[in-house]
Amino acid sequence: MRVLIVSMAALAASISPAAADTLTEAMVSAAESNPTLAAQRQRLSATREALPQAWAAALPQVSVSGSATARDSDSDNPALESDRGETWSSSANVSQLLFGSGRVLASTRAARAQIAGAVADYELASQTLLLDVTRAYADVRQAQAVVAARETTVSNLTRLLEYAQAQFDAGVVTRTDVAQSQARLAQARTQLVQGQGALAAAVQAYQRLVGRPPSGLVAPSMTPGLPTDLQSALDISVDNSPVLIGAMADTRLADANVDVAAAQGRMNVTLEAGTSMGADFNDDTTESTTDSVGVRVSVPLFQGGAIRSRTRAQRALRSASNLDLAAAQRSVQEAVTNAWTGLASARAAVDSARDQVEAAELAYEGVTLEQETGLRSTVEVLDQEADLLTARIALAQAERDLVVAERQMLAAIGTLSIPEQSGGPIEDDQLRGR
Repeated sequence: MRVLIVSMAALAASISPAAADTLTEAMVSAAESNPTLAAQRQRLSATREALPQAWAAALPQVSVSGSATARDSDSDNPALESDRGETWSSSANVSQLLFGSGRVLASTRAARAQIAGAVADYELASQTLLLDVTRAYADVRQAQAVVAARETTVSNLTRLLEYAQAQFDAGVVTRTDVAQSQARLAQARTQLVQGQGALAAAVQAYQRLVGRPPSGLVAPSMTPGLPTDLQSALDISVDNSPVLIGAMADTRLADANVDVAAAQGRMNVTLEAGTSMGADFNDDTTESTTDSVGVRVSVPLFQGGAIRSRTRAQRALRSASNLDLAAAQRSVQEAVTNAWTGLASARAAVDSARDQVEAAELAYEGVTLEQETGLRSTVEVLDQEADLLTARIALAQAERDLVVAERQMLAAIGTLSIPEQSGGPIEDDQLRGR
């Protein structure tokens, strides 16, 4: 058991170098190195290409082509002569859409809505990552506090066991007091090993998100930007929540898709011009040139009902998007309300836990002194030590919950970000769409 405790303590020491990290530095490192967020950024860049693709339909379309052919024909009929020739031809064509019944405009609106939705998805992924980093950061600090508390408990119980043994040797107490001290010490050592294992797991979760192991994590500073009341939080979430912004972008996309589908069954007017040349390689007199220019009008008259069916489908999807938006509004309202309640509870829990620790420490000191004068039994001191450990662990849990609750509040209203003065990565304007 002692060998295992020493090895786990060495692991805890190896992951806590002298240099100290802050929560902001952890967020910056995660934003720069996390592969999940980087993949989401690439998806956003790919989505942004939908806009130039939509514009392309309204721009001139130019194509050129060329060919060279060698021909050799023979016949078994002696009256027919063999025919051999080598010819070439080239052509250039230009077309310009003059009127597309709103198809290009609808496609452009759809592209802009796609980009807005992709930006919202990226913001959601970014804020989710920052919240996960906050949890990992707070989990490591909590695990470290728990290990420190259990180490203190092991030290205290070791001293109590030595005192009980000395008292037993002097004939003051019975063997039962020594056995009780030994049992509590063995239990404390087991719990210390378990706490060190939990710390190692928390460190691995932190390294997965941030990209490097924790280094002397310091207590996070006050969280700026928290709303002052629930109604303010709800109002802020309407304009900033990525969930709502993405849902609204989906409704705009669905509306544009209805117009895109309907435009497929309407008139298109295109200006077309072209030129072509051709000749025989062995006879320059055969060279010819043809130029053409004209307007092409096309109107789908009957497509088997496919266009109308696609339009009806898009209208149904538009209705579904509007319902999804209503559901998202309810979901965000619930998340903000729960986050506000959780933040208030976390603040109260920290204050209560600190009072509990102060009272437990005072009680432990008193019981220990009373034991030395014979007013308290060994088991009473052991019970008070257990109460003190419980209070310290509760404080570590409450402080962890408060750190997470504050960032959870910001994430719920859509404003969780890396402080600008931290020197963190500045978002590329291109990520915002056009």
